[in-house]
Amino acid sequence: MSITKQQLKAWLGQPAPETDLGAQIRQSPSALALRDVLRRAVPALTPIAATTYTLYREFEHTGARDGYQYVYFARRSQLTRAVFETLLGDNSLRGYIHDLLWAICEETTWVLPAHEEQGPDYWDIDPPVVRNTALGAHTMLTREPASIDLFAAETGASLAETVYLLGDLLAPEVRQRVRQEVERRIFKPYLAHGRKHWWYKGALNWNGVCNGSIGLAFLRLEHDIETLAEALTQVLEGLEAYIATGFEADGGSVEGVGYWNYGLMYYVTLAEALREQTAGQFDLLAAPRLHAIARYPVGMSLSPNHYINPGDAKEALIIAPGIAQRLAERTGVAELRGLVVAVDELDSSGVATAKLAIMLRNAAWWDGQTAPFPEPRDFFLPDCGIIKLVGQTAQGQPVVLAAIAGHNDGHHSHTDVGVCILHIDGESLLCDPGQGLYSKEYFRQGRYDNPFNNSYAHSVPRIGGTLQAPGPEFGGCKQFYGTIVGHGERDGSKFAQIEMHHAYDLPQLRLARRTLRLDPQTGETLLEDVFAFDGAALAIEEVFVTWDSVAVNGGTAQITGARSSLELTIQEPAGAVFQATRLEEACRANQRERTLTRLTATLPNGTQRVRILLKPETF
Repeated sequence: MSITKQQLKAWLGQPAPETDLGAQIRQSPSALALRDVLRRAVPALTPIAATTYTLYREFEHTGARDGYQYVYFARRSQLTRAVFETLLGDNSLRGYIHDLLWAICEETTWVLPAHEEQGPDYWDIDPPVVRNTALGAHTMLTREPASIDLFAAETGASLAETVYLLGDLLAPEVRQRVRQEVERRIFKPYLAHGRKHWWYKGALNWNGVCNGSIGLAFLRLEHDIETLAEALTQVLEGLEAYIATGFEADGGSVEGVGYWNYGLMYYVTLAEALREQTAGQFDLLAAPRLHAIARYPVGMSLSPNHYINPGDAKEALIIAPGIAQRLAERTGVAELRGLVVAVDELDSSGVATAKLAIMLRNAAWWDGQTAPFPEPRDFFLPDCGIIKLVGQTAQGQPVVLAAIAGHNDGHHSHTDVGVCILHIDGESLLCDPGQGLYSKEYFRQGRYDNPFNNSYAHSVPRIGGTLQAPGPEFGGCKQFYGTIVGHGERDGSKFAQIEMHHAYDLPQLRLARRTLRLDPQTGETLLEDVFAFDGAALAIEEVFVTWDSVAVNGGTAQITGARSSLELTIQEPAGAVFQATRLEEACRANQRERTLTRLTATLPNGTQRVRILLKPETF
């Protein structure tokens, strides 16, 4: 929905209707339960930890993010709990909130160490430099704020919301300090050169988070109508690009459901604030495109709290209940309600509870209830290159077969074209292992050296000893890709067919076609890979990965989970056998709690067709 600055000025200049978010929270059926979630996250309102220089520079020296980020997010979670308790009637925390606000304002930068290599003052260094040590005046610790990352934007929104909601309860000088710091770190840099930021019109979650958070902060703190209208016009220009390009034409996100959740949190929050502020005259959520976007996580669901997870996406995750309920109500996608978990399952980590604006909307917009999980059904996203086929085991338990095509060079992509996931009775016996450890090298040139990011630890073939190829510095040019070229039902089976030879940088590879056939009555799946070459056939290694225990017996392998098992049998070529390798070192390096097993079959020379039967059984 396009809007001009003059329209915004006219709407914003009118008296705003009375909307008391604090009252909505106090009257909400979920408020006390969410307070308990915050008390789990912040068991005691303890002294405020220091964000020291040594902690900040730990990332630069060792690549570790956790030390500084733990303190950083803990402070913001403390603020969320203290504000929440105050809104529910505890007036004893005024001094503590003052100290938290002051401490956050005193932080040298709100930008995380992992994100400091951005902003015009850094990009304009000529010639460009490779970061090996801190760069003096060009670091976020020494220069005047010139860049805004995800968490600086979120911090601005959290502080603005606190001042807006608590108002005169706070000391005037504290309110003024917050206003000054938000203006210095967010408002002025954004108005001066926000459009230069790589995320401003980016096709990813950063756009929604940064523009949405900044828009909310302006709406809460900026009283000059001219400045507010200018800022919101800029915000909405960026968000228009987010909705247009951050989601494919089919409504899906190549970043996965977790990043769908993150980016839309702030988009929906700002959209509803603007709708209230303009008395319904401006309604971002009324756009028809939002229906397909809202439907996406329903289609991607495997079982409660589990989703198809391309790239860096996590399979197990929890979506924000208030955002889900409001989006369901506003778009008509009622099944979104079925993805909301019970309150005792909500995420109480520091990162989640640090998002004050979102926690407040969870309380104001969620009724505290859950709904039945959506009935499993087939789902196809042609532009994202994702398909889901559903069935059941012979014992009647649900089976979901999912496959990922897409491309290998997005912001959060892995080299995973052709991955298949087999989810049986709530557990993925064939899995996509998800993200590796976010560290110094994770979003730099060494990204695809990590087995969790390259195809070594994914259920796709290795051809001629070669893994699938990433795009140039994961730039999104879609150079290496796969396509779902067919799907449907035939002879009582459901099938999907993926062309994936374009995912390999192998000129002699003329064809690599994967066909998956699912018997919906038994869950049996036949995987068939066909290859063709210009010249001699290259060696082929078939690969399957799993977090569960594996037993191998020649051409048969058994994967055993908590509630089900999966038998894999090589039907063709004759004589091929399985081997199992536990990726213990890679899992330790990426701080994974479990150990991934790589189940492989090295095929006889000249093999150009592979058929493997996957037979599930539930206990």
